[in-house]
Amino acid sequence: MTVPPADLDCPDPDGCPVAPALPRLRTTTLPAGTPLYRVYDATWGYDEHNPGYGDARFSPIDDPATADRLPSMYLAMTPSAALLETVFHDVHQLGGRIIYERDLRGKLLAHLRVPAAATLGDLRDPELERLGLSRPQVVSSPAEHYPCTRRLAGAALNKTPRGRALAGLIWHSRQTELAETERVEVIVLFGDPRYASGRGSWPLFGPGASSLYDGPGRLLVEEIAETLGAIIELDGS
Repeated sequence: MTVPPADLDCPDPDGCPVAPALPRLRTTTLPAGTPLYRVYDATWGYDEHNPGYGDARFSPIDDPATADRLPSMYLAMTPSAALLETVFHDVHQLGGRIIYERDLRGKLLAHLRVPAAATLGDLRDPELERLGLSRPQVVSSPAEHYPCTRRLAGAALNKTPRGRALAGLIWHSRQTELAETERVEVIVLFGDPRYASGRGSWPLFGPGASSLYDGPGRLLVEEIAETLGAIIELDGS
């Protein structure tokens, strides 16, 4: 599979809000069995990593150890945070208040458990404060500076803390911050060779995977939309 080169070029070097570098991060362990939530496209399996496409805060990047593209999977500690990070990504006081029903088609919310323990680099608020870094320098910069935060992610993976290779990163969600909800942890978990998990290896729990277009998943979407004062546009026009 051929993927496009990772974009790590800052769009505004003179005005870049992102930290130029990160120190070696402290780590935290994501225990096996931890319940997590993921919004995903039905084209892929509920526990399949993105093979290396997109434009997200910490992906796509290449593994500094192999120079190969790292698959990635974004997860959240609550269903609402998973939705805020995806479907409602641009719905907050700084952006518009409309989402389109067409964007819910083929999207599902998975309730899943971590199959094996993972070592994560800690970028949560207390750790950023300890390191003398602000949230906008790492985890809440604007989207146009995602290339810069991807550069930080690659550098973090290159610094092996105490002999333990990082499988991913954990931080407090920018979207829950913008939506003025409780502080919630979100995770990017990289695939092979950082974290090996085959399709179907993540146990589902509760309702398993629910469509966001109708049924219980749609009810949750509508509940969040009401909380945010957002409108679900039916025809997308």
